[in-house]
Amino acid sequence: MQKFHVTNDSLQLLAPQEIVEALLVEAGTADELPTNEEKLLKFLKLEQLSFDFMHELDFLPESKRKSIDLRAALSVNDRLIATQSGLPEKRKRFGIFHEIGHFIHPEHRKIFIDDDSTLSWWTRVQMERQANEIAAELVFQGNRFTEEAQDSPTSVATVTELAPKYGASYESAIRRYAERHVLSCAVIVFDKVHKDVEDAEFEDSEYRIHYTVTSPSFRKNYFSAVEIKGGTLKGRELCDKARWRGVDDVLEQPLTVGDSHFDTEIFSNGYKVFQFVLPRKINSKGR
Repeated sequence: MQKFHVTNDSLQLLAPQEIVEALLVEAGTADELPTNEEKLLKFLKLEQLSFDFMHELDFLPESKRKSIDLRAALSVNDRLIATQSGLPEKRKRFGIFHEIGHFIHPEHRKIFIDDDSTLSWWTRVQMERQANEIAAELVFQGNRFTEEAQDSPTSVATVTELAPKYGASYESAIRRYAERHVLSCAVIVFDKVHKDVEDAEFEDSEYRIHYTVTSPSFRKNYFSAVEIKGGTLKGRELCDKARWRGVDDVLEQPLTVGDSHFDTEIFSNGYKVFQFVLPRKINSKGR
């Protein structure tokens, strides 16, 4: 397979994480938050355009246009990143970073087409996972987010304060926060079962655990995931709330899993509910 060359030849000699660090510095956005995608695109000599994929991309067969909800695509030969028109800004940025991940990864050499499935955190395809990891490195500027977060109180408030600064979603920020933290902590993410019921009160809505993210020490000492017996629960079973009033509306609540007792902070981004978990012996207001 032909060797792909990025703009700066030195980048091709580095591992993907080192490539990200070098790219941020050489593109002039290492000290700029949120990460400036325009500077990255310019440095890599990439063009970015938005399309309605289902109507404007002729290279897709009609059958595929109807079956795939596309979000982003990369043409290496054309040096073009295309994103679906009308995407929310954070999703568009992540889509651009994801395609940049394909572009700069030494082993990714072809036209990439990405939909919601391949852009999700739990993708099963190795190249998609690698591109997602590079995208996250670009959003959070390597260890910068983690180092800044760990210099602040170990709390949901730290995440909700830093996420906008990095141009990240609250979900991606608290996930990054928990999985990279030096202390024992975790986050349990609950997803609404019936998403089409928008006007239902939180207490009457049905939820299920979508996934659990843990820090290395938490995973070693406690658990790596939890599940609900029976599969779902009502909002009122999760916590005493009728309605959430923004991400700053945080509820403190104890949690018992097996023989272990925890302090938790619960908040919602309007779509999902996040339960940040700390062992009882750690004060949730400080490190």
